[in-house]
This record gives sequence, C-alpha cells and structure tokens, in this order.
Amino acid sequence: MQQYFAKNENLELEESDYHHIKNVMRMKKGDIIKVVYDGITYDCKLTNISNKSSFEVISENKKEEKTLVIDIAFSLIKEQKLNYLLQKTTELGVDKVIPLNTKRSVVKIDDKKEKSKIERWNKICKEASEQAFRNNIPKVMEISNIKDIVNLDYDLKLLCSLNKNTKNIKKVLQKNNKCVKILLVVGPEGGFDPKEEEYLLENNFVSVSLGCNVLRAETAPVAALSMIKYEFMR
Repeated sequence: MQQYFAKNENLELEESDYHHIKNVMRMKKGDIIKVVYDGITYDCKLTNISNKSSFEVISENKKEEKTLVIDIAFSLIKEQKLNYLLQKTTELGVDKVIPLNTKRSVVKIDDKKEKSKIERWNKICKEASEQAFRNNIPKVMEISNIKDIVNLDYDLKLLCSLNKNTKNIKKVLQKNNKCVKILLVVGPEGGFDPKEEEYLLENNFVSVSLGCNVLRAETAPVAALSMIKYEFMR
C-alpha cells in the first residue's frame, strides 16, 4: 500500500503524487492508498484514475501523540552521503534536521543555492516519510552554524565526538531518561575543529562516544539515533 501526504484539509495531493499513482504505480479503481494530513492517516479507496485521481475515505486513524522529540544537526557533507543521512534518519523518526556550516565541512553552499537545496532535501524527507508510513515529515531547517544551535532549547544536547574524554552514550541516555526533547549534533569527517567542540561543551553539550569504531559522517547520525530510540522505547 502506498502513502501520500496531502497539501490541504481537502486531502488534495501534489501533482507529482497523482502522476505516481497513475503512471508509476499504475493503480486501478478500487485500490487502497493511505493519505496523511495534519498527523492523521486516512485509508482511501481510489474512485477514479486520471491526471488528478480521486478517492473516498474509508477509515481514519487518529493522530498519535509523540512522547520524544529528536532533532539532528549535522555538518554539510557530499550530496550522495547527505541523501542517505536524510533518508535513514527520517525512517528512524527524526523530527527536525539542521544542516551546519563548520570549519571542516567538505561542502560549502552559497546563499543563491541554499533555497533550492533545502527544497530538494525536504522532498527526500517527504518520500522517506511516505516509505516509512510516518504521519509527519521532518522539517529541514536553513543552513546554520555552531553559534546558532547553542541557544536552542532542549532537555539534552548530545555531541558525537572522537575525543578520549567522552561519555558512553548509553550511560548518558540512561541518566537522562526523563527528557522529552533531544538535540544530536554530528560533525564532518574527522570530527569538529577543536575550538568548535570546546565552544559546544562550554554551552551545555554533552560529549558522547558511539563505540570504539570510527563511523562515517553519514553513518554516525543513523547509529546514534538508533541508540536513542532503543533506550527510550516505551
């Protein structure tokens, strides 16, 4: 069964979604799809297949209240790796993603290209949310820097680090198991510049280790998010 996100309360889809129903999936009258709007998932039966297919609602699933919010801030990396990061963290339930310009970022995006890049990243998150049957889509924020994220309000701010003076992420999560809003920060390949890391630690970030192996910049957020989800599983 395919899932789509509606653009308004009338459950209208994007033109690309209608194209997907008709020309990619080649659906037929009577097929069932899921349509999500404002966190509510509707099971719908297709009543007409055309350039703007129509459907009727046959059941409604109430909106689920989230008990844990996890956002991720990550240093900009190469496109293919970034696509993977967005897809997998979306599947794992991330709520917001914040791309960062850091001293060691391997990619720099100028102001003229930022809007189109963010639109593309949001599209990747939308498609991954549909594949994962999520009832919401994580928001891709504008490109920020280290100083932008220190003032954000979270119960727990985790900094994935390669330094020796780190704490085991499992122990940190167990100690803070009552928090409901977490920010996870991941640096570029090779880690953050020492001054950047020191600045974060001075602003209430907790330096954590993901284990003895050195993970790629696109793998570390996926591993860390999986660990957090497991520890806070209800």
